[in-house]
Amino acid sequence: MGGKLNLSLKQQRGMSYWGWLLVIAVVGFVLTCVSKMAPAYVDARYVSEGLKSLGQNPNLENMTSGQIKNDLSRFFLVNNVRGEPTKSVKVVRGSKGSVVSINYELRQPLIYNVDVVMKFNKQLDTAKPELCCDPLIDLEQFRKRD
Repeated sequence: MGGKLNLSLKQQRGMSYWGWLLVIAVVGFVLTCVSKMAPAYVDARYVSEGLKSLGQNPNLENMTSGQIKNDLSRFFLVNNVRGEPTKSVKVVRGSKGSVVSINYELRQPLIYNVDVVMKFNKQLDTAKPELCCDPLIDLEQFRKRD
């Protein structure tokens, strides 16, 4: 009976040194990814909230492009959104309303020469503000005409 007990205790030793090292390396990599990429996704959330609050403005149809950009800039300032989202606000006027687009790309260095590229495309169609903030139209077709 003692031989079987010793055999089962040897099998229940737990993870080896290399097993723990692998777990720590994977957890470290995941934490590095989260710490580098999370701020961009927090900013993207605030961009969506800014477009939604703009869509709830009853005077949105009468606002000029400059007023729309100023309204969004104030929202971004209060919520500490900086960088690409604030620079990439575009307003395209159409016959049935306007489209406010915030389309940008962020490149974040991850480890040494490895970068993570994150793309964000948020749109608000003033004719359909309830459909905020997923892209409804491709604004590239308007840019090609210009």
